[in-house]
Amino acid sequence: MKKKNLMSLWLAGLLLLATSVQAQNSVQLSVVPKEGKGFTLKEVEQGVYEATTAPGNAIIEFAPLKSGELSDDIAVLSFDYFCASGMEFMVVMVNNDHSRIEENMIRMPIAEGWSTFSVDVSEKLDKMTGANDFLSLLIAPNAAKPTTIRIKNPRLRAYTDKELEQAQKKIETEKREARLNRDVDIYLKKDYPCEVADVKVTDDAIEVSGNIKGMAGDVYLCEVPMFGELTDLDFITEQKVEKPTKFKMTFDRYAEIDGQKYDRLYSRWVLAQKSQKGFLICSHGHYADEVKAMYDLPHEVVTTKKGIGGFHNSPYSYDADSLQATSITINMWLGFMRLTPSENSIPFEYNGKTYYADAKTIEGFDKTLQFVAQRNMIVSAIILVAPERAFADKEAGRLFEHPDFDPAGIYTMPNMTTLESLNLYAAAIDFLASRYSRPDKKYGRVHHWIAHNEVDAGWVWTNAGIKTALRFMDIYVKSMRLLYYTARKYNPNAEVLITLTHYWQSRHNEYCYPSAQLLELLLDYTEAEGDFKWGVAHHPYPQSLFEPKAWLDTEATFDYNTPLITFKNLEVLDAWIKHPRALYQGKEKRTLYLSEQNPNSKDYSEQALLEQAAGMAYAMKKLKACDGIDAYQMHGWFDQRGEGGLRIGVRRFPDDEEDPSGRKPAWFVFQAFDTDREDEVFEFAKEIIGIDDWDQILYKGPIEIPDKK
Repeated sequence: MKKKNLMSLWLAGLLLLATSVQAQNSVQLSVVPKEGKGFTLKEVEQGVYEATTAPGNAIIEFAPLKSGELSDDIAVLSFDYFCASGMEFMVVMVNNDHSRIEENMIRMPIAEGWSTFSVDVSEKLDKMTGANDFLSLLIAPNAAKPTTIRIKNPRLRAYTDKELEQAQKKIETEKREARLNRDVDIYLKKDYPCEVADVKVTDDAIEVSGNIKGMAGDVYLCEVPMFGELTDLDFITEQKVEKPTKFKMTFDRYAEIDGQKYDRLYSRWVLAQKSQKGFLICSHGHYADEVKAMYDLPHEVVTTKKGIGGFHNSPYSYDADSLQATSITINMWLGFMRLTPSENSIPFEYNGKTYYADAKTIEGFDKTLQFVAQRNMIVSAIILVAPERAFADKEAGRLFEHPDFDPAGIYTMPNMTTLESLNLYAAAIDFLASRYSRPDKKYGRVHHWIAHNEVDAGWVWTNAGIKTALRFMDIYVKSMRLLYYTARKYNPNAEVLITLTHYWQSRHNEYCYPSAQLLELLLDYTEAEGDFKWGVAHHPYPQSLFEPKAWLDTEATFDYNTPLITFKNLEVLDAWIKHPRALYQGKEKRTLYLSEQNPNSKDYSEQALLEQAAGMAYAMKKLKACDGIDAYQMHGWFDQRGEGGLRIGVRRFPDDEEDPSGRKPAWFVFQAFDTDREDEVFEFAKEIIGIDDWDQILYKGPIEIPDKK
């Protein structure tokens, strides 16, 4: 129907560009009113169409265009829309083709008044070669409940000047990404002649020691700030090494950069030589090894493998006692941060600047953490960063949002590319770590810090734009280290955990990564730049989240190359965490939590509830056999309406008509686990699973984990 021009090639994949500028060259589209399974689409005013999901997806279909109606520069779909509830995603389709839906989802913001939405559809238009071909929109609701959207004035148009400018920036970003990926890959794999061996951090100073091993010519110790790229060689400190071999240098703890205070706690130190073309590095960079902590806190560990995920203060908090849970996870969204004061904010200082925390949000954290602190439970805080659109303080949101964030993401990778953004992120974590590390546990205690959510599916949960696995981890490791070092300022036993889905050697879609690949890269980074106490927060859901019978999983095999790790093959994860290469400093097993998972009940029928309970019993028996797995924080505690029809809680929906928040059979299975009633309560599950003895579900053969991929 149209020929792809050069600009279309440049702009392929351009998403969500809202602009008030209208291009003169445009073609109006006609909406085809229709009803489908689970949705309605009707004209409610002249030219205004309303689609209602109920609660499934809705389709907005446009009439086919006449031959020759589009000129070569037409490439953008625009429409005005109104949707007070917002939507999870929209997908542009050709001829209602539902293939590769997840890879083409575009996140849409709430519009409480008429707003303009624009998206590049040049690739879609190139697929429209037949006279009856048409475009359509798939609207996915923001939860398992009806969502209504109104649209008007749909049209296809040429690019605006702003979009062309954005396209050029996109080209430049892609070139920079390709260069950084190449340079970082070379850097990690290279054997360098010199070494930065140790970095100690005290209250007032940074002490760096190493060995230049008789390197000919002058060698300089250089400082790479966390907001800089090591391979860009943009150093903030360059000091000549005087000794011929071993050296030790001391620097002030804090530096001032462009009028802002910077904590060198977060810096990398690297050795380099000068040449006519600039610096040439001759060692790997090295982060802090030791950080002097403010408090001498005890090393607390879980006393049972039972925990609760997404725990919060509620009328059912006593489940922590009834279930004998000794660990929890708690979601901590950094949207509480403010740059300006309000009537309901807590002022605090970081690096000489005053920031503000939303008091109501913090009080909510306090209540939950005080409750579990009284029970000496181990707490893992999941640190989530929403994009700018979700922040009350938009300026804070702008600084937090990663510059390459794609609006398809639910959460963003924190922005650590400027000192201002880095300080804001560090200030937020410093506020939380100082508050929840007090020896008196006045506000509660956080022991572990989970760095964001399911980063192998980072496109959705920790979005930093389209990145290779190497570049994604290059950014993510910085975030892990920032969390780690900030927490260690107060608690000498704090740990940070990487969070992963059940995909192991496979991946969710082309924008995501295999978990095994990310873990291997994390080991590469820590071997090159200094180890730290990181662990793993894994989510081994069954192959299908809807199917509780994980023993049927076909993609969970008992070898390192398994596509998935589910309840069925937890032995693979157990073998990986105990492999010598994965050990902390080659000596100590790292923390491994199963921090989000549960079998599902398809509904509340007796059969479905028994199958969920059997799935729980199966998971618990597998868990018990894996001594490398420290705890299981069940998710969910309650069934939740916003989880796409899943019922993975051990309690019913809070608004269930028959038994609100009622305990499901899986609740009693979880309660009995690791008690003298376990065998009695679990007995029913054997018939459902099809076994005579629990020993039959355990894999006892060898699992070979490679020394290095």
